[in-house]
Amino acid sequence: MRTDSRESIFISLFVKAYEDGLWADALHVQPDKIEKTRPAVDWLAKRKSDGKTLAIEHTIIEPFVGEKADFADFKTAFLAIEGDTSLPVGGRYIRVFVPVGALQNQRKNLTRDAIVQSVHRWIKSNRLVLPDGTSKHRCAITGIPRTPLFNITLKVTVVPLPQGVGPAAETGILHVRRQPVEDSLDKVIEKALRKKLSKLVNTKAVKRILLLERQHMNLDPQRMLDEIEKRRPAFPDLARVDEIWILETSFYGTAFGGTYVRFELYENGTVVRSFDFNDGKLMTY
Repeated sequence: MRTDSRESIFISLFVKAYEDGLWADALHVQPDKIEKTRPAVDWLAKRKSDGKTLAIEHTIIEPFVGEKADFADFKTAFLAIEGDTSLPVGGRYIRVFVPVGALQNQRKNLTRDAIVQSVHRWIKSNRLVLPDGTSKHRCAITGIPRTPLFNITLKVTVVPLPQGVGPAAETGILHVRRQPVEDSLDKVIEKALRKKLSKLVNTKAVKRILLLERQHMNLDPQRMLDEIEKRRPAFPDLARVDEIWILETSFYGTAFGGTYVRFELYENGTVVRSFDFNDGKLMTY
């Protein structure tokens, strides 16, 4: 059974709604899946009515360099701490933020396990005495063979939960999340342009579209576009890109967001065109 990739799902939705549905019945190919000898564009749609083509190149914009790899490490390691049902404190919502890169370059399982277990022990020992509001704390990392003790800084936010609003208020809530420690969006944008731009502009089409996926709410769309504008002198091929769209997938695939996605086109800091999909159905233009 064929399973469409996440990227293919998003691009097919975009083509379905683009230019008021004028490309909805277009035939499409994915040259990057076919071309074996050189880099090729992600998506090429050919309209049945007049044979015109639309080229689309998609890329995920990370908030910082290496975000996806760091999240993969974090997800498989630190999120398991939330499974310890003895940690939540009744009437309190506790969020513990682990620094981004805490597991970076820690390839040995013993080292990674020691870091995670040290954070787990720290939460267990300190959860009952954490102050309300936001505070920072040193967490000693122990148990790594032939490595001296060292510390990482945990940022903790505690919010009292009002009683009588549901079972979560009674049992308490504990989340372990990541705390970014650097801002390298400029490097992320530069890397994306170097990797994606030439494939797009070297494709014959009546329109060429760069589709930037934003997966994080703290990543401002306009800032992404501003970083691109700064690089126009270094990337003259940007003049051959007809439109740059933002694909919003911050909550896609979660219990909260489901299958909702949004596409936005900005001009001078203002959204001039947009459309929303939920469960594959076009909701708004």
